[in-house]
Amino acid sequence: MLKNIPIPPPEKLTARGRDFAYPSSQSGDPNALREAEQRYTLDPQQLMTLARAETGLDDFGPGPFAEPLRVLCASLRDEVDLNAAGRENAHRRLMNLLVTRLRLQDLWTRHPRILDQPVSAPIFIVGLPRSGTTYLQRLMARDSTLRWSPFWELMFPLPFGQADAPVAQPDPRIAAAQAALDRLFQVAPEMMKMHEIEAEEPEEEIALLSLGFCSMAFEWSFAVPSYVDYYKRADHTQGYAYFKRVLQTLQWLRGGGQWLLKAPMHMENLDEIMTVFPDAVIVQTHRDPVTATVSLSSLTCTGIRNYFDHPNPLVVGDYISSAVERLLNGINAYRQAHPQQPIVDIQFRELMADPLTMVRRIYAVCGKTLAAEDEARIREYLDAHPRHKNGGHDYSADDFGIDLDERYRALSFYMQRYQVPAERRN
Repeated sequence: MLKNIPIPPPEKLTARGRDFAYPSSQSGDPNALREAEQRYTLDPQQLMTLARAETGLDDFGPGPFAEPLRVLCASLRDEVDLNAAGRENAHRRLMNLLVTRLRLQDLWTRHPRILDQPVSAPIFIVGLPRSGTTYLQRLMARDSTLRWSPFWELMFPLPFGQADAPVAQPDPRIAAAQAALDRLFQVAPEMMKMHEIEAEEPEEEIALLSLGFCSMAFEWSFAVPSYVDYYKRADHTQGYAYFKRVLQTLQWLRGGGQWLLKAPMHMENLDEIMTVFPDAVIVQTHRDPVTATVSLSSLTCTGIRNYFDHPNPLVVGDYISSAVERLLNGINAYRQAHPQQPIVDIQFRELMADPLTMVRRIYAVCGKTLAAEDEARIREYLDAHPRHKNGGHDYSADDFGIDLDERYRALSFYMQRYQVPAERRN
C-alpha cells in the first residue's frame, strides 16, 4: 500500500485483516500495472496538457492549483503502491478535476455576474464521519428553503456539453451518477451497509472542495503521506474562496437558497470558513471518537481495496487514528480561540432519540422556523428510513491494530469537554 511499509505477514493479522491485506480476487498482474502506468499519467504537466486538449481551454482559474497538484502527483507516483485500477482511478479523478476547473473558469469569463450571487448564512454541519452528520443533513434537506447538492450534482457539477445551454429533463447526470453507484455497489456491496449513498440525496461536498485542494478526499483514498503533510500546513482560505465560487455557479445553474453543507474536513478549517463565509452557521455533531475511528478505518479499507493489491489495515488504522485526532484538535483550537462563536452542539445519542428537537435547536440559532409542511416531510423521511435498514456495519479495532485504551486516553480532551460518552465498541 505504501512503498516504504511492508505488508504484515498473515499470522500478524486478524481474519478480517487478512481479507483486506491478502484478497483472493487481486491478481497483481505486473503487465496490467505497466500498461496502466503508460496509459494513465500522473505527471502534472502531462495532465494539464491532456485537460487543455480535451476542452480546448487554457485557463485553470484562481486559487491553489499548481503546487498542490505537483505535490499530490509526486506522492501518488513515489510513495503509494497503486495497482492498475488504482492508477486509472487516480488519473481519472485528477483529469476530472482539471477539466472541471477549465470549464468553470470559461463559464465565469463568459458570465461574470455568476460571481455576484450571494451565498448567505450557509449552514455547515461539521463532525467526525459516523457521528450522524449524513443523517442530520438528510433530515434538514426535507426543508424546501434550504439548498443542497445531491450526489449526482457533486459528481458532475457542470452539465454535460455546453455548461450554459438548456439541460434536458430529467438531467442525464442523474442516470450517469446512478450507473456509477451501481458499479460501486456491485464490486463492494458491503459499502451500502457502511454508508448509504443515493444519487438524488445530499452528500458531503468532498469533490467540490477538491477543486480548490481544500479536501481530504485524496488522503482518504490513497494515503499519500507527503501530500498530507503539505495539506496540513497549507492555508486553505483561497481554496474555500474557490469553493464559494463553485456554490455561486451551482446556484446560477439550478437555483439558490440557504446552503446546507456537510463535510468532516471543515472541522480543521473553521478559520478559513468564517473568513470566506462570515455569517456561516456551524453545527457540530458529537459521538464517541474512538468508535468513529474504528468504523471509519473499516469504511476506508473497504473503499480502497480496489486500488491496491494489498491494502494494509494497520497503515489505515494508524492513519485514521491520526486524522481523527487532527480534526478534533483543529476544531477544539478554533473554539478555544473564539469562545463567543455560536456553534450548535448535537450529541449523536440525542439526535437518534429525538431528531426533530435537534433540528429545531439548529433553527433557533439560524433564526428559522420549521414550517408544518417541512416537518411533515421530515417525519415521512424518518418513517421510510429506519436506522440500519440495509443491515449493520460490523468492525473491530483489532482488525486495524487500534489500541482502544490508548485512543481513549489520546482523545479524552474532546470527550471530557463535550461530555461524549464512551461506547467501548470493538
